Amino acid sequence: MQIQSVLCVCTGNICRSPLAEGLIQRDAPTMKVASAGIGAVVGGKMPVPAAAIAEREGLALDAHRGQQVTRPMLQSFELVLVMEAAQKDWLCTQFPESRGRIFLASHWTGGEDIIDPYRLSDDIFESAYAEIDKGVAQWLARLQPAGTGKHGTG
Repeated sequence: MQIQSVLCVCTGNICRSPLAEGLIQRDAPTMKVASAGIGAVVGGKMPVPAAAIAEREGLALDAHRGQQVTRPMLQSFELVLVMEAAQKDWLCTQFPESRGRIFLASHWTGGEDIIDPYRLSDDIFESAYAEIDKGVAQWLARLQPAGTGKHGTG
């Protein structure tokens, strides 16, 4: 699968989707990547637990601010990764032309929803991040040519 661009989507675009975006930026630096929310906290910063994870993991997200997903945004990406089945359903209803490009971030790791850690404990943030990391790693292993990036083989 040759994909050059990925949009990561969650609810508020301040916790899960920016972490997924940061992982892809770090591990596949030549890939076009962005994130957005279906009910975005527009202009919002990442909560402290998410920002701490990003800093610890070397994800360049200091300047991240929440943004709302739009039709032009969706149309400019080849693959859209969502964190929950309900987000996929919403996007497919609102933007049916993008239906074939929208998948769960956890598609290759069991297809379960990744819990929204917003306003929950640091442990929940860590658990959500671990699931995002696993999902992104599996996507990148399938998207990148052999021998490229952190998750390539060869």
